Amino acid sequence: MKTFFLLSILIITQVLGDISLSRGMKTFGTVNPFDLPSLMPLAIFLVTNVWIWLAIFFLVTSLGFYLIAVSRLDLSYVLPIHAFSYVVNAIFAGWLLQEVITPMRWFSTSMISLGVLFVGLSKSLAKPAEVKSPQSPIKPRNLPFFLFPLSLSVSKTWLAVMILSCADSAGDLFLAQGMKKIGSVNLAKLSHLGKLILEVFTSPSILSGITCQAIAFISFISVLSWADISFVRPATALTYLFSMLGAKFILKEHFVRERLVGITLIGLGVTIHQ
Repeated sequence: MKTFFLLSILIITQVLGDISLSRGMKTFGTVNPFDLPSLMPLAIFLVTNVWIWLAIFFLVTSLGFYLIAVSRLDLSYVLPIHAFSYVVNAIFAGWLLQEVITPMRWFSTSMISLGVLFVGLSKSLAKPAEVKSPQSPIKPRNLPFFLFPLSLSVSKTWLAVMILSCADSAGDLFLAQGMKKIGSVNLAKLSHLGKLILEVFTSPSILSGITCQAIAFISFISVLSWADISFVRPATALTYLFSMLGAKFILKEHFVRERLVGITLIGLGVTIHQ
């Protein structure tokens, strides 16, 4: 029940942050991150718009719950479950932002959700002996491979999504590495909160992860200025596929059959998403 509550709050705060960010960026207009003169008006907009501040509040809160989650659970379990936010995102985008959700987009989002269900089953069906120790070391020299785009011969939107996904997945791996070293977070022990915050903000892995997440965030707000959130969020499930590879081969996490099925369905959902 504690895990269900933790992941539910993580998903809800992520969705509220995404919707608020999308609402704010639609009022600004198209962003070109490579046009340096246009970045100053963007910076002023970001620090003065109430929707952006609301988005930052929810996304920072979501990041806090994410750090707690990866300190207790496998990254290969947390991230696919987190993909259920795509369904909630689609519902809110149609309801609050009046975005048009095509049948194919609903189908691909539903397939991602089905994949999430299988990943959830993998947690309940896994044998204790099969669970990999959370102290598995990460070799940082392998992580930069996740920062390279898959292809340059794609549309502007998909190029931005791939850059976002590569940076985001590298951030996921760095953050997981840092939190595994710190250990499981227990919110009941408030007396240790100061020590925990100090450990978080002095960890090279966590600081590297936050830097990668910042790159992903810039890409995210850029693509949101011209594309619908109901398209962008499910498309970024590429992040989960890259992170799953990292969880398997870098974090050395154990994948049971149900988890592999779920990850495959999420990948298929991304493939047909449009």
